Amino acid sequence: MQVLKDEIRNKIRLAALKEFKKEGYSKTSMQKIAGTAGVAIGNIYRYYKNKDELFDELVQPVYERHEANMAEMRHKLNLSYMKDTHDVMKHFSNIEATLIELFKTFTAEMSIIFIRSEGTKYSHVKTDLIELSFSVVESMILKARRSETLTEYEAAVAKMFSSSLIEG
Repeated sequence: MQVLKDEIRNKIRLAALKEFKKEGYSKTSMQKIAGTAGVAIGNIYRYYKNKDELFDELVQPVYERHEANMAEMRHKLNLSYMKDTHDVMKHFSNIEATLIELFKTFTAEMSIIFIRSEGTKYSHVKTDLIELSFSVVESMILKARRSETLTEYEAAVAKMFSSSLIEG
């Protein structure tokens, strides 16, 4: 039995990151990753049983960190509803700070999750973040107006703002 080497695994991971970031999950093939890594395709399959497993190894840790941060923010947002505080702007700062930190630390992985994960179990991440941002905007508007529901116009503006915030 041949021993798997960390150096080869790292070459495969770096090549996969490059290809997934460039082409996205659905357009990247194991053959292309092998070529970029400079290893035989059969060698890749000794390390990873398929493209899904390789993709998961690259983005799962970042995704889990992102989800933990989003769960914490949702919890804080729910508490602010219960306490009826007027200072929900801090939630935007938390969302922004979290995203900036994750993008600084995991630039390629976050880029892949947000823009290049179509066809994977991670394709919902950007939509989830837009929905969280919408919750913050909605809360701000409702508390400012001391109302329980948004008008159709306010909802449209809140959705547009939330989408622009995350897309930007």
